[in-house]
Amino acid sequence: MGRWGKSVELRHSHFPLDTFALTVKDEAQQIGSTAGTMAIKQPVSPPPLPQPPSQPLQDVPSPSAEKAPLDVLIVDDDQTIREMVARMVRGMGHAVYLAATGREALQRLQEHPLDIVLLDIMMPEMDGFEFCRIVQTEKRWPDLHIIIASARDTLEDKVKGLELGAADYLTKPFSMTELKARIRVGERIVRYRKALKEQQALLEYMAREDKLTGLYNRRHFEERAQEEWLRAHRYYHPLSLVFGDIDHFKKVNDRYGHAYGDKVLKEVSQTLLQHCRSNDLIARYGGEEFTVLLLETRLEDACVVAERLRAAVKALTFTHPSGPFQVTMSFGIACVSSEEPQSLTALLEEADKALYVAKHKGRDRVEQYTGSQLITPALASGTGKA
Repeated sequence: MGRWGKSVELRHSHFPLDTFALTVKDEAQQIGSTAGTMAIKQPVSPPPLPQPPSQPLQDVPSPSAEKAPLDVLIVDDDQTIREMVARMVRGMGHAVYLAATGREALQRLQEHPLDIVLLDIMMPEMDGFEFCRIVQTEKRWPDLHIIIASARDTLEDKVKGLELGAADYLTKPFSMTELKARIRVGERIVRYRKALKEQQALLEYMAREDKLTGLYNRRHFEERAQEEWLRAHRYYHPLSLVFGDIDHFKKVNDRYGHAYGDKVLKEVSQTLLQHCRSNDLIARYGGEEFTVLLLETRLEDACVVAERLRAAVKALTFTHPSGPFQVTMSFGIACVSSEEPQSLTALLEEADKALYVAKHKGRDRVEQYTGSQLITPALASGTGKA
Protein backbone atom coordinates (compact mmCIF):
# COMPACT_ATOMS: atom_id res chain seq x y z
CA MET A 1 0.00 0.00 0.00
CA GLY A 2 1.60 3.29 -1.17
CA ARG A 3 1.28 6.57 0.63
CA TRP A 4 -1.62 7.52 -1.64
CA GLY A 5 -3.42 4.29 -0.84
CA LYS A 6 -2.30 2.36 -3.95
CA SER A 7 -1.36 -1.27 -4.36
CA VAL A 8 0.42 -2.50 -7.49
CA GLU A 9 0.05 -6.06 -8.78
CA LEU A 10 1.88 -7.41 -11.85
CA ARG A 11 0.41 -10.47 -13.52
CA HIS A 12 0.35 -12.25 -16.89
CA SER A 13 -2.63 -11.51 -19.11
CA HIS A 14 -4.05 -12.18 -22.52
CA PHE A 15 -1.75 -9.60 -24.15
CA PRO A 16 1.13 -10.70 -26.48
CA LEU A 17 4.24 -12.38 -25.07
CA ASP A 18 6.11 -9.07 -24.53
CA THR A 19 3.12 -7.47 -22.82
CA PHE A 20 2.15 -7.42 -19.16
CA ALA A 21 -0.89 -6.02 -17.37
CA LEU A 22 -0.28 -3.56 -14.54
CA THR A 23 -3.22 -3.23 -12.18
CA VAL A 24 -3.33 0.01 -10.19
CA LYS A 25 -5.83 0.19 -7.32
CA ASP A 26 -6.40 3.72 -6.13
CA GLU A 27 -8.46 3.46 -2.97
CA ALA A 28 -8.12 7.11 -2.07
CA GLN A 29 -9.46 8.50 -5.34
CA GLN A 30 -11.92 5.88 -6.55
CA ILE A 31 -15.58 6.59 -6.11
CA GLY A 32 -17.60 4.04 -7.99
CA SER A 33 -15.05 1.58 -9.42
CA THR A 34 -12.19 0.01 -7.51
CA ALA A 35 -9.49 -0.66 -10.10
CA GLY A 36 -8.06 0.33 -13.46
CA THR A 37 -5.81 -1.79 -15.62
CA MET A 38 -3.07 -0.43 -17.82
CA ALA A 39 -1.22 -2.69 -20.22
CA ILE A 40 2.54 -2.17 -20.24
CA LYS A 41 4.48 -3.35 -23.26
CA GLN A 42 8.24 -3.66 -22.89
CA PRO A 43 9.77 -1.23 -25.40
CA VAL A 44 12.27 -2.29 -28.01
CA SER A 45 14.87 0.44 -28.56
CA PRO A 46 14.90 1.58 -32.21
CA PRO A 47 18.13 2.33 -34.06
CA PRO A 48 19.43 5.90 -33.68
CA LEU A 49 17.55 8.41 -35.82
CA PRO A 50 19.62 9.83 -38.71
CA GLN A 51 20.52 13.51 -38.45
CA PRO A 52 19.59 15.64 -41.47
CA PRO A 53 22.19 17.81 -43.19
CA SER A 54 22.33 21.40 -42.03
CA GLN A 55 20.95 23.66 -44.75
CA PRO A 56 18.77 26.78 -45.02
CA LEU A 57 15.04 26.34 -45.31
CA GLN A 58 13.68 26.50 -48.84
CA ASP A 59 10.35 24.70 -48.97
CA VAL A 60 8.32 23.67 -45.94
CA PRO A 61 10.01 20.40 -44.94
CA SER A 62 8.06 17.24 -44.36
CA PRO A 63 7.31 16.37 -40.71
CA SER A 64 9.92 13.60 -40.77
CA ALA A 65 12.69 15.78 -42.20
CA GLU A 66 13.86 17.10 -38.84
CA LYS A 67 14.77 14.41 -36.28
CA ALA A 68 16.17 16.35 -33.35
CA PRO A 69 14.90 14.86 -30.05
CA LEU A 70 11.72 16.35 -28.67
CA ASP A 71 11.26 17.26 -25.01
CA VAL A 72 8.55 15.09 -23.44
CA LEU A 73 7.11 15.56 -19.94
CA ILE A 74 5.51 12.55 -18.24
CA VAL A 75 3.09 13.54 -15.48
CA ASP A 76 1.71 10.76 -13.27
CA ASP A 77 1.62 10.29 -9.50
CA ASP A 78 2.46 6.60 -9.85
CA GLN A 79 6.25 6.14 -9.95
CA THR A 80 6.05 2.72 -11.62
CA ILE A 81 4.01 4.09 -14.50
CA ARG A 82 6.27 7.15 -14.86
CA GLU A 83 9.40 5.01 -15.09
CA MET A 84 7.95 2.50 -17.56
CA VAL A 85 6.58 5.21 -19.87
CA ALA A 86 9.85 7.15 -19.54
CA ARG A 87 11.83 4.09 -20.62
CA MET A 88 9.68 3.75 -23.71
CA VAL A 89 9.89 7.46 -24.62
CA ARG A 90 13.67 7.48 -24.24
CA GLY A 91 13.75 4.46 -26.52
CA MET A 92 11.97 6.60 -29.11
CA GLY A 93 14.92 9.00 -28.99
CA HIS A 94 13.36 11.83 -26.99
CA ALA A 95 14.45 13.71 -23.87
CA VAL A 96 12.29 12.90 -20.85
CA TYR A 97 11.18 15.04 -17.89
CA LEU A 98 9.14 13.70 -14.97
CA ALA A 99 6.53 15.15 -12.62
CA ALA A 100 4.26 13.55 -10.02
CA THR A 101 1.63 16.33 -9.81
CA GLY A 102 0.18 19.06 -11.94
CA ARG A 103 2.02 21.64 -9.83
CA GLU A 104 5.36 19.94 -10.50
CA ALA A 105 4.46 19.77 -14.18
CA LEU A 106 3.93 23.54 -14.30
CA GLN A 107 7.30 24.04 -12.66
CA ARG A 108 8.99 21.82 -15.27
CA LEU A 109 7.23 23.75 -18.01
CA GLN A 110 8.48 27.07 -16.66
CA GLU A 111 12.03 25.74 -16.31
CA HIS A 112 12.32 24.24 -19.79
CA PRO A 113 10.40 24.56 -23.09
CA LEU A 114 8.55 21.32 -23.73
CA ASP A 115 6.96 19.78 -26.81
CA ILE A 116 4.72 16.95 -25.59
CA VAL A 117 3.08 16.29 -22.22
CA LEU A 118 1.73 12.85 -21.26
CA LEU A 119 -0.73 13.78 -18.55
CA ASP A 120 -2.66 11.83 -15.93
CA ILE A 121 -5.84 13.37 -14.53
CA MET A 122 -6.21 12.03 -10.98
CA MET A 123 -3.24 13.43 -9.05
CA PRO A 124 -2.76 15.10 -5.66
CA GLU A 125 -2.27 18.87 -5.20
CA MET A 126 -3.31 19.73 -8.77
CA ASP A 127 -5.09 17.41 -11.16
CA GLY A 128 -4.62 17.21 -14.91
CA PHE A 129 -7.69 19.29 -15.73
CA GLU A 130 -6.40 22.20 -13.63
CA PHE A 131 -3.00 21.90 -15.33
CA CYS A 132 -4.66 22.15 -18.76
CA ARG A 133 -6.75 25.11 -17.64
CA ILE A 134 -3.69 27.04 -16.46
CA VAL A 135 -1.72 26.23 -19.62
CA GLN A 136 -4.64 27.39 -21.76
CA THR A 137 -5.09 30.59 -19.74
CA GLU A 138 -1.41 31.55 -19.66
CA LYS A 139 -1.10 31.67 -23.48
CA ARG A 140 2.67 31.16 -23.15
CA TRP A 141 2.57 27.62 -24.46
CA PRO A 142 0.17 27.68 -27.42
CA ASP A 143 1.93 24.81 -29.21
CA LEU A 144 2.17 22.39 -26.30
CA HIS A 145 0.87 18.98 -27.39
CA ILE A 146 -0.96 17.38 -24.44
CA ILE A 147 -1.96 13.72 -24.43
CA ILE A 148 -4.20 12.80 -21.51
CA ALA A 149 -3.94 9.22 -20.24
CA SER A 150 -6.46 8.52 -17.50
CA ALA A 151 -8.76 5.88 -16.07
CA ARG A 152 -11.56 8.46 -16.17
CA ASP A 153 -13.30 7.30 -19.32
CA THR A 154 -16.67 9.04 -19.34
CA LEU A 155 -17.68 11.12 -22.34
CA GLU A 156 -17.88 14.20 -20.12
CA ASP A 157 -14.27 13.76 -18.97
CA LYS A 158 -13.02 13.30 -22.53
CA VAL A 159 -14.86 16.37 -23.79
CA LYS A 160 -13.66 18.42 -20.81
CA GLY A 161 -10.02 17.47 -21.39
CA LEU A 162 -10.15 18.25 -25.10
CA GLU A 163 -11.94 21.56 -24.53
CA LEU A 164 -9.26 22.52 -22.01
CA GLY A 165 -6.61 22.20 -24.71
CA ALA A 166 -5.55 18.54 -24.79
CA ALA A 167 -4.80 17.24 -28.28
CA ASP A 168 -5.54 13.59 -27.48
CA TYR A 169 -7.26 11.54 -24.78
CA LEU A 170 -6.29 7.93 -24.04
CA THR A 171 -8.17 5.86 -21.48
CA LYS A 172 -6.64 3.31 -19.15
CA PRO A 173 -6.11 0.43 -19.55
CA PHE A 174 -4.10 0.91 -22.77
CA SER A 175 -1.22 -0.86 -24.45
CA MET A 176 2.18 0.75 -24.73
CA THR A 177 2.03 0.09 -28.46
CA GLU A 178 -1.00 2.36 -28.73
CA LEU A 179 0.61 5.01 -26.53
CA LYS A 180 3.74 4.95 -28.69
CA ALA A 181 1.61 5.37 -31.82
CA ARG A 182 -0.20 8.37 -30.33
CA ILE A 183 3.11 9.94 -29.29
CA ARG A 184 4.34 9.54 -32.86
CA VAL A 185 1.24 11.30 -34.13
CA GLY A 186 1.96 14.12 -31.69
CA GLU A 187 5.59 14.14 -32.81
CA ARG A 188 4.56 14.63 -36.44
CA ILE A 189 2.26 17.48 -35.47
CA VAL A 190 4.92 19.16 -33.30
CA ARG A 191 7.65 18.85 -35.95
CA TYR A 192 5.42 20.13 -38.72
CA ARG A 193 4.31 23.08 -36.59
CA LYS A 194 7.95 23.94 -35.86
CA ALA A 195 8.83 23.69 -39.55
CA LEU A 196 5.97 26.02 -40.45
CA LYS A 197 7.08 28.54 -37.83
CA GLU A 198 10.65 28.47 -39.13
CA GLN A 199 9.40 28.90 -42.67
CA GLN A 200 7.13 31.76 -41.63
CA ALA A 201 10.03 33.50 -39.87
CA LEU A 202 12.17 33.06 -42.97
CA LEU A 203 9.47 34.45 -45.24
CA GLU A 204 8.93 37.42 -42.92
CA TYR A 205 12.66 38.10 -42.92
CA MET A 206 12.80 37.86 -46.71
CA ALA A 207 9.81 40.21 -46.98
CA ARG A 208 11.64 42.94 -45.06
CA GLU A 209 15.17 42.35 -46.37
CA ASP A 210 16.87 43.87 -49.39
CA LYS A 211 18.27 40.76 -51.06
CA LEU A 212 21.44 42.36 -52.43
CA THR A 213 22.68 44.28 -49.40
CA GLY A 214 21.02 42.48 -46.48
CA LEU A 215 19.66 45.79 -45.18
CA TYR A 216 15.99 46.43 -44.56
CA ASN A 217 14.02 47.22 -47.71
CA ARG A 218 11.91 50.31 -48.34
CA ARG A 219 8.62 48.70 -47.34
CA HIS A 220 9.84 47.55 -43.93
CA PHE A 221 11.64 50.83 -43.35
CA GLU A 222 8.51 52.87 -43.93
CA GLU A 223 6.46 50.59 -41.64
CA ARG A 224 8.98 50.86 -38.81
CA ALA A 225 9.63 54.53 -39.43
CA GLN A 226 5.91 55.26 -39.14
CA GLU A 227 5.83 53.54 -35.74
CA GLU A 228 8.87 55.48 -34.53
CA TRP A 229 7.53 58.77 -35.87
CA LEU A 230 4.24 58.30 -34.02
CA ARG A 231 6.12 57.49 -30.82
CA ALA A 232 8.41 60.50 -31.18
CA HIS A 233 5.53 62.84 -31.99
CA ARG A 234 3.42 61.61 -29.08
CA TYR A 235 6.12 61.78 -26.42
CA TYR A 236 8.08 64.71 -27.89
CA HIS A 237 11.20 62.62 -28.40
CA PRO A 238 13.84 63.69 -30.92
CA LEU A 239 13.96 61.74 -34.16
CA SER A 240 16.14 62.41 -37.18
CA LEU A 241 16.13 61.03 -40.71
CA VAL A 242 19.19 60.81 -42.94
CA PHE A 243 18.88 60.35 -46.70
CA GLY A 244 22.06 59.22 -48.48
CA ASP A 245 22.82 58.75 -52.16
CA ILE A 246 26.00 57.42 -53.82
CA ASP A 247 27.38 60.12 -56.10
CA HIS A 248 27.62 59.36 -59.82
CA PHE A 249 26.70 55.74 -59.27
CA LYS A 250 25.59 55.33 -62.89
CA LYS A 251 29.15 56.06 -63.97
CA VAL A 252 30.37 53.25 -61.69
CA ASN A 253 28.06 50.78 -63.45
CA ASP A 254 28.94 52.10 -66.89
CA ARG A 255 32.70 52.02 -66.35
CA TYR A 256 33.23 49.00 -64.11
CA GLY A 257 30.14 46.91 -64.81
CA HIS A 258 27.08 46.03 -62.79
CA ALA A 259 28.90 43.30 -60.85
CA TYR A 260 31.22 45.94 -59.41
CA GLY A 261 28.28 48.26 -58.93
CA ASP A 262 26.67 45.56 -56.77
CA LYS A 263 29.92 45.18 -54.85
CA VAL A 264 29.93 48.91 -54.14
CA LEU A 265 26.35 48.75 -52.85
CA LYS A 266 27.23 45.85 -50.53
CA GLU A 267 30.37 47.52 -49.17
CA VAL A 268 28.61 50.83 -48.63
CA SER A 269 25.77 49.03 -46.83
CA GLN A 270 28.15 47.30 -44.45
CA THR A 271 29.96 50.57 -43.82
CA LEU A 272 26.70 52.29 -42.87
CA LEU A 273 25.88 49.44 -40.51
CA GLN A 274 29.29 49.54 -38.86
CA HIS A 275 29.09 53.28 -38.17
CA CYS A 276 25.55 53.40 -36.79
CA ARG A 277 24.08 52.25 -33.50
CA SER A 278 22.38 48.89 -33.23
CA ASN A 279 18.99 50.53 -32.60
CA ASP A 280 19.19 52.81 -35.65
CA LEU A 281 17.06 51.76 -38.60
CA ILE A 282 19.08 51.46 -41.82
CA ALA A 283 17.59 50.56 -45.19
CA ARG A 284 18.29 50.52 -48.88
CA TYR A 285 15.53 52.83 -50.06
CA GLY A 286 15.99 52.13 -53.75
CA GLY A 287 18.80 51.96 -56.31
CA GLU A 288 21.78 53.72 -54.74
CA GLU A 289 19.68 55.53 -52.10
CA PHE A 290 19.90 54.69 -48.40
CA THR A 291 17.95 55.89 -45.38
CA VAL A 292 18.98 55.97 -41.74
CA LEU A 293 16.44 56.66 -39.00
CA LEU A 294 18.23 57.90 -35.89
CA LEU A 295 16.17 57.32 -32.76
CA GLU A 296 16.41 59.77 -29.85
CA THR A 297 18.70 61.96 -31.96
CA ARG A 298 18.51 65.73 -32.41
CA LEU A 299 19.39 67.53 -35.63
CA GLU A 300 22.86 68.63 -34.55
CA ASP A 301 23.78 65.10 -33.47
CA ALA A 302 22.36 63.68 -36.70
CA CYS A 303 24.71 65.98 -38.61
CA VAL A 304 27.66 64.47 -36.74
CA VAL A 305 26.48 60.95 -37.60
CA ALA A 306 25.95 61.81 -41.26
CA GLU A 307 29.40 63.38 -41.49
CA ARG A 308 30.91 60.24 -39.98
CA LEU A 309 29.08 58.11 -42.56
CA ARG A 310 30.21 60.36 -45.40
CA ALA A 311 33.86 60.15 -44.33
CA ALA A 312 33.69 56.35 -43.86
CA VAL A 313 32.29 55.79 -47.35
CA LYS A 314 34.86 58.09 -48.91
CA ALA A 315 37.64 56.09 -47.21
CA LEU A 316 36.59 52.89 -49.00
CA THR A 317 38.80 51.66 -51.84
CA PHE A 318 37.54 49.22 -54.47
CA THR A 319 39.84 47.11 -56.63
CA HIS A 320 39.34 46.58 -60.36
CA PRO A 321 41.61 45.21 -63.12
CA SER A 322 41.80 48.71 -64.56
CA GLY A 323 42.86 50.13 -61.21
CA PRO A 324 41.45 51.02 -57.78
CA PHE A 325 38.58 53.47 -57.47
CA GLN A 326 36.57 55.23 -54.77
CA VAL A 327 33.04 56.56 -54.35
CA THR A 328 31.46 59.36 -52.35
CA MET A 329 28.03 59.95 -50.86
CA SER A 330 25.83 62.96 -50.31
CA PHE A 331 23.49 63.21 -47.33
CA GLY A 332 20.37 65.19 -46.45
CA ILE A 333 19.01 65.42 -42.90
CA ALA A 334 15.63 66.32 -41.42
CA CYS A 335 14.38 66.19 -37.85
CA VAL A 336 10.96 65.83 -36.23
CA SER A 337 9.86 69.26 -35.13
CA SER A 338 7.75 69.79 -32.01
CA GLU A 339 6.83 73.30 -33.12
CA GLU A 340 4.38 72.36 -35.88
CA PRO A 341 2.43 69.28 -37.01
CA GLN A 342 4.40 66.96 -39.22
CA SER A 343 4.00 63.57 -40.87
CA LEU A 344 6.45 60.86 -41.83
CA THR A 345 5.85 61.73 -45.48
CA ALA A 346 6.79 65.35 -44.74
CA LEU A 347 9.91 64.22 -42.89
CA LEU A 348 10.99 62.08 -45.87
CA GLU A 349 10.36 64.98 -48.24
CA GLU A 350 12.40 67.37 -46.09
CA ALA A 351 15.38 65.00 -45.95
CA ASP A 352 15.08 64.48 -49.71
CA LYS A 353 15.12 68.24 -50.30
CA ALA A 354 18.24 68.57 -48.16
CA LEU A 355 19.85 65.78 -50.20
CA TYR A 356 19.07 67.65 -53.44
CA VAL A 357 20.78 70.71 -52.02
CA ALA A 358 23.86 68.64 -51.13
CA LYS A 359 23.96 67.27 -54.67
CA HIS A 360 23.76 70.68 -56.29
CA LYS A 361 26.36 72.16 -53.96
CA GLY A 362 29.01 69.81 -55.25
CA ARG A 363 28.19 66.39 -53.75
CA ASP A 364 30.24 64.52 -51.11
CA ARG A 365 28.69 66.69 -48.41
CA VAL A 366 26.03 66.83 -45.71
CA GLU A 367 23.11 69.28 -45.74
CA GLN A 368 20.35 69.70 -43.19
CA TYR A 369 16.81 70.85 -43.83
CA THR A 370 16.23 74.30 -42.40
CA GLY A 371 12.69 75.03 -43.59
CA SER A 372 13.81 77.42 -46.31
CA GLN A 373 15.23 74.77 -48.63
CA LEU A 374 12.73 74.46 -51.45
CA ILE A 375 13.36 72.84 -54.81
CA THR A 376 13.96 75.73 -57.17
CA PRO A 377 13.19 75.50 -60.88
CA ALA A 378 16.92 75.22 -61.57
CA LEU A 379 17.26 72.25 -59.25
CA ALA A 380 14.04 70.64 -60.37
CA SER A 381 15.17 70.72 -63.99
CA GLY A 382 18.31 68.78 -63.12
CA THR A 383 18.74 65.20 -64.21
CA GLY A 384 18.11 63.29 -60.98
CA LYS A 385 20.38 63.23 -57.97
CA ALA A 386 23.36 61.39 -59.43
